[in-house]
Amino acid sequence: MRYFLDCEFNGYRGELISLALVREDGYEMYLAKPRLRKMDPWVEKNVEPIVTLNDACPQVAEVFASRIQSFLNDDPNPIIVADWPDDIRYFCECLITGPGKMVNSAPTIQFEVQRVDAYPTELPGAVQHNALWDARALRFKLSDTNGVRTNAD
Repeated sequence: MRYFLDCEFNGYRGELISLALVREDGYEMYLAKPRLRKMDPWVEKNVEPIVTLNDACPQVAEVFASRIQSFLNDDPNPIIVADWPDDIRYFCECLITGPGKMVNSAPTIQFEVQRVDAYPTELPGAVQHNALWDARALRFKLSDTNGVRTNAD
């Protein structure tokens, strides 16, 4: 199954702020860290105010690994799709739980970087620079069907 990924981070090579995965069937996972003490000025102005827009409960970094593992569940061949290489990097860093250790995952995880602009989008309510909305917009842009189904459905 394909999972559309987006991350928000604190400027170039900065700390991860939030991560979202939206499965091709519309189920979603959104993780956000507590507010960082020192932020890039652009990030503080354009990203931080909308990080918890989707009622994300701030999580410590250690929780990200287990939440991602649970979300990918028993998918034998997840395909992670992003529109930027850093998103893949941050995702992979979340899978690492310690020296030589990682979450229990499928034997194969594939990655795709699709260089597309998800915005502007016709997706109602979309808010750019929010990881969940950006992952939804990427799914909307790259999917054959543009219907949205959330965990609440």
